[in-house]
Amino acid sequence: MNSPASDPAISFEWVPGWLPTGKRGAVCFSIDDVHPGRAQDHYDGGGDLEKGALGLVQRLLTRHPQLQVTLFTTADWREISPAPSRLLSLIPRIRERAYLTRILPEGSRALDRHPDFVAYLKSCPRTEIAFHGLHHVHRGRQVHVEFQEESQAECARALSKMIGIFDKADLPRAAGMCPPGWNAPPALLHAMSEQGFEFVASARDILTEPTPKALAMMSGLRSVPLLEPAFWKAGHLVHVPINFQATSSIDRARAILDQGGLLSIKAHIIKNALGFVALDGVDQTYMNYLDLLFLTLKREYGESLWWPSLGELAGRVRGRVLAGQEA
Repeated sequence: MNSPASDPAISFEWVPGWLPTGKRGAVCFSIDDVHPGRAQDHYDGGGDLEKGALGLVQRLLTRHPQLQVTLFTTADWREISPAPSRLLSLIPRIRERAYLTRILPEGSRALDRHPDFVAYLKSCPRTEIAFHGLHHVHRGRQVHVEFQEESQAECARALSKMIGIFDKADLPRAAGMCPPGWNAPPALLHAMSEQGFEFVASARDILTEPTPKALAMMSGLRSVPLLEPAFWKAGHLVHVPINFQATSSIDRARAILDQGGLLSIKAHIIKNALGFVALDGVDQTYMNYLDLLFLTLKREYGESLWWPSLGELAGRVRGRVLAGQEA
């Protein structure tokens, strides 16, 4: 939806030597849309804990001790359906200025009001929590794309409220965000930089052929490296791409790793949101596929792969770049 080229002050650059010594590729796994919603309400966003989608994820982690997961978690989830009302979408002024779907009251899904959910997240091994927006909803036809035309000041206020809810919930988290809908406009990136964020996961491209200098050209940021993390030096912000999901083949995973790249696997915790079915939604079928994928990678690549969380990956990239700037 946007490109860093729309703001000449934002330029994500390649980072040589981002892999640890002796590693030929890396594997990251992240899940979006995590929140306390339960199946008995509208759908399971993680609130069903071990009996729901998060339980499936934890069983996958148990089977693969090298695997880590980053759960991109929304501070105060208000979206009910990602699909706008067809009728309201036809009314010119309304369709751009109003919420075109029913939304939850502010605070009803705020993390600090769901201590059992927070306690469960904190108890999960090899599970990193990071940010996935404040409310995950927006006025207009792109219901789920939270950051659109807001100013930098407006983005900063939303980020501050988001962080404040995490603080109230006493939920540890990495200093990174996957913005809802992957949309990271320049105003948001500048606000993230000012507030000390360390990484953003935006560019999602599951179609472009994995080649050494491939650029992401699908969702979110465009013209950034598809197979590697990149760094915005002025903003001290790492970008982590997304290049694999449930519909991707094992051959695509091999191609990414054979190029010395980062295999960045995406899932959404919600499989079916009131009739909107996510192809990469967490269910037993997708977890079985990832189980097969990880068994295959371990057999074929052995100890040559690095399996970091996104926060760990970003920390290494930032460390290398900033050390080089000081030298």
